[in-house]
Amino acid sequence: MRVKIMEKVLPSAVLETIKKRYSCRRYRPDPVEKELMVLLEEAIKWAPSACNRQPYTFHFITGKGTISGIAEAVPLGPASVNAWIKTAPVIVAAVGKPELVWHKMTQVIDTDYHRTDAIIAMDHLSLVAAELGLGTCWVGWFHRKKVGKFLGIPRNEEVVILMTLGHPDRDPPKERKRKEISELIARR
Repeated sequence: MRVKIMEKVLPSAVLETIKKRYSCRRYRPDPVEKELMVLLEEAIKWAPSACNRQPYTFHFITGKGTISGIAEAVPLGPASVNAWIKTAPVIVAAVGKPELVWHKMTQVIDTDYHRTDAIIAMDHLSLVAAELGLGTCWVGWFHRKKVGKFLGIPRNEEVVILMTLGHPDRDPPKERKRKEISELIARR
């Protein structure tokens, strides 16, 4: 996409990467290369967070037994709902760390920054993954406490969101529909 500013047309590589990203639910079994993992870790490192607190840790899970256990930790319904997760060579778990004083202060305004910040960092990871040709898919249908216990996460922390990661096993969808800008943006 090109953006027109003062009669000049500017390309946006970031926007092209955003458009390239899709929810991948089938992966090749080969592992993600270490060099690519380093770039994904950098994306997490440089994501913005409230007051630069970075109140999270990211767990890169590659053990097939652990991945299967996570896929089966669904709150309701059959575990088969998340069966596709088992094809991913990596699951990334964003674990929020609510700091007691900071957390209590932010609850006054009904905001839990550790969750928002973890999700922002995960989104940065997903965009770098798309740029590198890797597939990702957000996983929101899981039982947080079960997954936290399964991963040995301390009780004062929480698994905020999961994402699958790997080399796609099929081509991306040719056409993806989106709402019109007028349906998404309100100018006031």
